[in-house]
Amino acid sequence: MPATATFCVKTLYHQTEVYFFAGSCSFHRPFNACIDAYLTNDHLSDWNLLFIRIGSPPPGEALDDCLALIRTAALSVRMAVHQDHLRQVQPYLEDLGFTVGETSTAMVLDLSTRASPPTSFRPCDIRQTSNLDVWSGPVCKAFGLPANIAADYQARHQAAIDSGRLFYHFVLSVQGAAVSSLTLTICDGLARLNDISTDAAFRGQGYATQLMHAALAHAEKLGARQCFLEASAQGLSLYRSQGFSALFDYQTFWRGPLLADGDGITAG
Repeated sequence: MPATATFCVKTLYHQTEVYFFAGSCSFHRPFNACIDAYLTNDHLSDWNLLFIRIGSPPPGEALDDCLALIRTAALSVRMAVHQDHLRQVQPYLEDLGFTVGETSTAMVLDLSTRASPPTSFRPCDIRQTSNLDVWSGPVCKAFGLPANIAADYQARHQAAIDSGRLFYHFVLSVQGAAVSSLTLTICDGLARLNDISTDAAFRGQGYATQLMHAALAHAEKLGARQCFLEASAQGLSLYRSQGFSALFDYQTFWRGPLLADGDGITAG
């Protein structure tokens, strides 16, 4: 694929990324085309954090403004940094007390070439739902969300729907119990999958694959021709088997909340 075409696809990836996170977070501050900051919750808790993503374009002078925000933020901060900017950004983060976290991979699928659905399905019920109480169950179990944080996340998804954002929620149930769920968003004809989650007791049985096929088929019906997602290291093989290909890696960094002590402010 020519370099210009790859860059255009990365731009589309970031478009879907901003659409999802701006819709599912309580606050969004775009510094420039490369750097976006999000606040996950409106209230103070251990899960209330500043989430910053440094994407494909050059960070430019906006990086200084971003670092200034981090220095004054008392909240926990999670950073996701595009692989091409690690050499520039990582030394600053190390000086600010960040530790290295997991790596994730931005991926794209041309929906016209997606894999065929499995020929044999395990008995289950798959549906798009407006009942976010049902959708949130597998998400909470898969990601270990406490009840109050799960309720807040669910409320933000509902707020996104109420504001007119194209958030679609899918659930797979086995014998009446929801065991797998995901979120599909559509932005300017581009699809994105998030919150792909399966109850640990039901993993490895193909349920996530079946659910993804249903969501991707729905995306096609809505006119989408490409779908994007961000894969954890554990999910890469699943998404590759469905035809997704890698665009670039994100390296995450983490800094705990800043705590006041007798000598000033320290990282918690």
